[in-house]
Amino acid sequence: MPAVAALSLAVQHATPAASNTLLAPGGIRTSKAPAGAGTPVDRLPARPANVPWVLRADRLVLHGSTFRGVVTVRTAAGSKRVLKFTARSLDFGDLDLTAGRGRAAVRLRAKPATTSTLKGKDVVTLYAQKLSGTLVGLGDAPLPADRRVTVTPDALPTWLSHPAVPTRTITFENVTVSQVAQLSGDMSIAGPALSVAAG
Repeated sequence: MPAVAALSLAVQHATPAASNTLLAPGGIRTSKAPAGAGTPVDRLPARPANVPWVLRADRLVLHGSTFRGVVTVRTAAGSKRVLKFTARSLDFGDLDLTAGRGRAAVRLRAKPATTSTLKGKDVVTLYAQKLSGTLVGLGDAPLPADRRVTVTPDALPTWLSHPAVPTRTITFENVTVSQVAQLSGDMSIAGPALSVAAG
């Protein structure tokens, strides 16, 4: 099944134990932007995941996170502009991940009322095409009046970057994230359930 082959995450994380890879095997190399270029280029490894996938969670916490701007990633499906975040770790409340479409879709869900955690050796890197949810925590900074947010490469809210406080913990509730890839990391999922779409 193509989705299962592409979504090594679902197969490798189908136990409570941590695994060593998440969607993009090997890691991601970041290169400096060419002279005159407006957007940095991040080069994914030779075998990036190229099936669409969506992550949903009741709560997403980016501990010690920094927004690194909009970058262009090169994947097997072509170049894409995405949001880039780094964080000390990520927590997902009631993780629900779907990869693929239609009958080829695979769904991975954590046990209800549990928190799944992604940690790296130093930091984890998150590449997202779109992030939407309710913003409930922004470090020590005040929250915007409209806390229901949708962030894309073409819609960057002013609160996302703060020169004086580049690193902070950001918390969302009822969040949906469409991603391209993540760096290698160790992810712990409590009592995961793996299912395949039934036509």
